[in-house]
Amino acid sequence: MVYTRRLRRTARFATLAAAALLVLPLAACGGDDDASGGPVTLDFTWWGNEDRAKVTEQAIDLFEKKYPDIKVNTSFGAFDAYFQKLSTQIAGGDAPDVVQMDRAYLREYADRNALRDLTEYVEDGTLSVADLTQTLVPAGKVGNATYAVPIAQNTQGVFYDPALWSKAGVTAPTPEWTWQDMATAGQKLGQAGGGKVAGFGDFGFAIDWFDIWLRQRDKAIYTDDGKLGFTEAELTEFWTMTGAMRATGALAPPALTTQLDGSVQNSSLIKKGVTAEVNYDSGFTGMVSAYGAPLAIAPMPSDTPKRGMIAAMSMAYSVAQRSEHPKEAAMLVNFLINDIEAGKVLAVSRGMPANAKVRDAIAPSLAENDKKVYEFENSVVDKLLPTPPPQPKGGGAVKAEFQRIYDEVIFNRIPVAEGAKRVITEAKSQLG
Repeated sequence: MVYTRRLRRTARFATLAAAALLVLPLAACGGDDDASGGPVTLDFTWWGNEDRAKVTEQAIDLFEKKYPDIKVNTSFGAFDAYFQKLSTQIAGGDAPDVVQMDRAYLREYADRNALRDLTEYVEDGTLSVADLTQTLVPAGKVGNATYAVPIAQNTQGVFYDPALWSKAGVTAPTPEWTWQDMATAGQKLGQAGGGKVAGFGDFGFAIDWFDIWLRQRDKAIYTDDGKLGFTEAELTEFWTMTGAMRATGALAPPALTTQLDGSVQNSSLIKKGVTAEVNYDSGFTGMVSAYGAPLAIAPMPSDTPKRGMIAAMSMAYSVAQRSEHPKEAAMLVNFLINDIEAGKVLAVSRGMPANAKVRDAIAPSLAENDKKVYEFENSVVDKLLPTPPPQPKGGGAVKAEFQRIYDEVIFNRIPVAEGAKRVITEAKSQLG
């Protein structure tokens, strides 16, 4: 369902399949700025919940107070419904001026000329990226064009229950811990759980975590030009490692792993089936709330000098190619990511702000668990690798196939090597 607030116009398009974006042509016909100098109205849309909507409205009020000649209509919806509606709007030439963009969709929308290149506004100072995490900025580019500006950042780590670890006699992870350290700790935690609680959630299901393991070895899921960047042998090695850990109780059993879908409610940690799991730190506060007991965050284990963790663009803002007021839209994006007062209102509603000055400004007032994320990111900032380019078209399908084939492997329906071979075959097919 898509919710709308402050909407000053009637919706003209019913929700169609997301595939509409792939079918209808998108001409490059972005409008010019209002030459009359009169009032300008922008449409701004994002995905999220009521809490995010509340603070976003407050930030928009600040923007309209600062720029009284610019009015902003806002709308939001749940993630899937949001992108279904956005696809329809873009295909029909009715795209909102400013859209919240997910990195999984960025290249696809950019390649179809649905988004405006913001380089001119970055260069003329309308839209500043100077205070953003600089390794994050390239994540909004496709080629040399800037199609998105990061709102927030996150990185990867291990959430764990320090009380359960202490009870099991397992010491907390150190900044230099290894995959073998994880296996040893996981086995001991599994033994303490009496077969009912495993050490860690099975991270073998997600291509994101395989990517970290690869980056520790100077490889990646995709090359910079969008080609497949790993081999059958490398995936076989990774899944052999997770299989060995699962056999000792260090990782969750298949029955828990097959329920994983990225949601909090289906997390093995939230289901109290494990004592720890790999996750993005932007989800930490929500996880603690759902878990009902204190959690801590540790960096990823590694057998090399690199942790493989990246400064990830958790979400971004883009301007539609067809926007009739692209400069004012760029001004809105600039305000939302750079204005300190707006940053204090928005806080971590979209994750840890990408703007360093905003992060430091909100740090003293952060709630306990948000402050843990802030402190964790500060502790690993010198270990984070540059943000990779947007994933190629077909990357979402590759991710889904990766998990589906892993389910076959963990239930012993196919050998690990056969599963790795199928992933490679499916990935090459999806990537064309």
